[in-house]
Amino acid sequence: MIDRRKFLLALPALYAASARAQTPAGKTVRVGLFVPTTAAKYQVLEKSFVDAMRELGWIEDRNVTYDRVYGDDDMKRLPALATALVTRGPALIYTASNPVTLAALAKTHTIPIVFSTSNDPVEFGLVKSLAHPGGNVTGVANIGFELGGKRLQLLKQALPKIARVGVLVHPSLPESPRELKLIESAATPLGITVIPVTVKEPAGLDAGFALLTKHRVEALLTTHISMFLTNRKRILEFAATRRTPVIGHRGQFADDGALMSYSSILTEQIRRAAQLADKILKGAKPADIPVEQPPRFELVVNLKTARALAIKMPGEIMLQATRVIE
Repeated sequence: MIDRRKFLLALPALYAASARAQTPAGKTVRVGLFVPTTAAKYQVLEKSFVDAMRELGWIEDRNVTYDRVYGDDDMKRLPALATALVTRGPALIYTASNPVTLAALAKTHTIPIVFSTSNDPVEFGLVKSLAHPGGNVTGVANIGFELGGKRLQLLKQALPKIARVGVLVHPSLPESPRELKLIESAATPLGITVIPVTVKEPAGLDAGFALLTKHRVEALLTTHISMFLTNRKRILEFAATRRTPVIGHRGQFADDGALMSYSSILTEQIRRAAQLADKILKGAKPADIPVEQPPRFELVVNLKTARALAIKMPGEIMLQATRVIE
């Protein structure tokens, strides 16, 4: 006779096993991974998605094959890369930012697309509404560019005497100028002069750095653009040589040496996108899966950087910090 207590204790494991990815014996599904940058720059974030999928039962080279497509920071290549990816017939395409999501959607309205980060997916035509996407696209929306003014306020709290702040802006992506307007609106009551510097592609960063130096900025803020995230080490190396404090738009900036960052948690968004992909691969329709928004935000303070720059972080900042790098 089966021990009832042991049976009940085993139920969660049995349920989890039954809920795991199911594919016919010997069959694998193809999942496209479409990102705008290089394999090296996206390696850690890609691992977050692949690891989350593995936890859900999707084991690479066993029941899922990843078709990895990298834009190598060249936006002009995205349409051709999207065409080639769609032609190979993946069961689902994971995308990492608006440019690749838009490129994929332009080539297919039938293959499901799941994004992990999207600035205003309704406005950009990715979905009809957050609650009812209505097409072949769903995912996790950013709350990112909306926080530009808040980041400037935090910078002023940390450095009350600053008066000139450089802001890296992408001229072709509409969310970056929109964020700049929010930053400029916040700057006026703070007594800060904002110095916008436009950088369209990674090759233009050095020219941008030269302008920041010319204008003698006292601190640097990045707008919520994935190109600045994937090139953060170059940005932070420049800032370190000039002893310029940086507040970044993702926690990875603070992890790599920025004074602070304020944002949602990118790895959580990516893992949640994997959960949505899992639902779709098991039969759910993206049209019926609401677009999600980040559940948590974090203020990360890098005290190592603060000490290196001889900055004493105010108590009001430390009380707000959700994560501190010692």
